[in-house]
Amino acid sequence: MVNPEQLNFFEWFFRNASSKLDLAALKRDWLLLSPNYDINKWLLPLPPWAQRPYKDTGEQAWNKLCQNFAIASNNSKPFCIYLHVPFCSSKCGFCDSYSFKLGGHQAQHIETYVERLCYELSLWSNQGNLRERPISTVHLGGGTPTFLGEKGLVRLVECCKELFNISPDTEWALESTVESLTPGVITEMHRLGFRRLHIGVQSLEEPVRLEIGRRNTPDEVVKKIQDTLALGWVVTVDLVCGLPYQTLEGFITGLETLLEAGVDGVSLYELLIYPQNSRWAEKNELSKQNHLPNFLMFLAGVQILEMRGFSKNLFNHWATCRDKNIYFTFPTRDEDLLAVGTIADGVFGDYHYRHPRYAPYLRDAREGLPGLEGGLKRNFIESRLQPFRVALLSGKLQPALVEELAILHKTELIKQWLEHGLVKWLEDSSLELTGSGSWFTGNLLAQLSQ
Repeated sequence: MVNPEQLNFFEWFFRNASSKLDLAALKRDWLLLSPNYDINKWLLPLPPWAQRPYKDTGEQAWNKLCQNFAIASNNSKPFCIYLHVPFCSSKCGFCDSYSFKLGGHQAQHIETYVERLCYELSLWSNQGNLRERPISTVHLGGGTPTFLGEKGLVRLVECCKELFNISPDTEWALESTVESLTPGVITEMHRLGFRRLHIGVQSLEEPVRLEIGRRNTPDEVVKKIQDTLALGWVVTVDLVCGLPYQTLEGFITGLETLLEAGVDGVSLYELLIYPQNSRWAEKNELSKQNHLPNFLMFLAGVQILEMRGFSKNLFNHWATCRDKNIYFTFPTRDEDLLAVGTIADGVFGDYHYRHPRYAPYLRDAREGLPGLEGGLKRNFIESRLQPFRVALLSGKLQPALVEELAILHKTELIKQWLEHGLVKWLEDSSLELTGSGSWFTGNLLAQLSQ
């Protein structure tokens, strides 16, 4: 239950809040969660391989996938390609991603890794009819893919175009920091066909950026965004709640600055603490953080975005109509995902696979094998709930799925979600995640499987 101390904190937290915020609505949404949904116990939505052990070894997973491709050789559905690049110019203390700074001989390491990616891509392209099926998007993530430089990026793009059915409709997308977006890299990426860019902004507050290792000023960030938008690109950003020295006022001002700059999409996250950033978190006294201020900041950000006409196409991503977010929304189109590179995880049909970390990937991705770590097939319950999982992760349950939940005797669960303000009815009788629902998406998925 919410206690008087927490109520006082709410008033203190929003003491200097922008007049644009509807504080009464924010308070109502927060209070509706009690007592069944504890802000400090939210769950991250996880794929099957992160919830239970692999069923198959890496080699067994590859053999099963190859058998499946042979059986389904008439499958003509589009699929996505994801390429993981773990390198960065420096390892930011706050970062929870699997990424690292290369030591000496960087050019050699980059070339070796790029060639290993191309080798793996060639293996996949020879399976079934993957070479003929349309590609909806090629997405480079990391890490910082632009760290590969112009030569590495050109090699990867040419490899994909040579091996797969790339068309003018294929979206080329990548993630980057502002620092890595040199004029030469942007020019080369534009020539290669890239038209979607996701920039890891995290914050525009100067003290926060200094602490998290972001070297560029807020003005430089905005200019880079505007310069890329001027080329006709779709540009999206992320903002993180829970960083050191962060203030509500600075968070909202930063968000509005990015919206005024013209960004097409915004992902909102809470800072996650994992082994790779735990030392930094301890230094900044974040290891045992209270999630309430982060949740309230998150809700305030959602409110601003929706006031501006942005809508969810993923549970934590708000976008304009220009930003289709094709890679992250592939399950909503029932597409497969070919994921390549260290720690990349993909899925074909109901079979999920994942790669190992960097060293074992380089060691094992050779001699006819893509270097997989393991794989597993969705079980009966996971398959039965997959349509609901996909819908919740996309932010909306369509009417047919709402009716099916009733058939599955989940009517009381829907009622509970509505009572606690996690979902809301839309005019077409679909259910949409609210800001609170976006925070608790993992919990909603866990409840569905009970």
